[in-house]
Amino acid sequence: MDEPKESGPGVKVLGERPSLDQPELPQRPYEFVMETEVESLEKMHKVARHRKFEIHVDEPAHLKGDDNYPQPLIYVAAGIGA
Repeated sequence: MDEPKESGPGVKVLGERPSLDQPELPQRPYEFVMETEVESLEKMHKVARHRKFEIHVDEPAHLKGDDNYPQPLIYVAAGIGA
């Protein structure tokens, strides 16, 4: 198996990325790994760090948060729509 290649801080690539122009499946495994660090702060407030970016999440009061940042699933929905 191929050795992972560093594609930047917190990102590793194993194998060759499949081409969108070739409908057949790749013959070798391909893995793309993104690592992030998550820190729990007060109540439900958390901060995730990846490279130079920080993403803050929180929950509304009925879920014991302060509602100061979007809920985690809002980021998932935004990512799907992007």
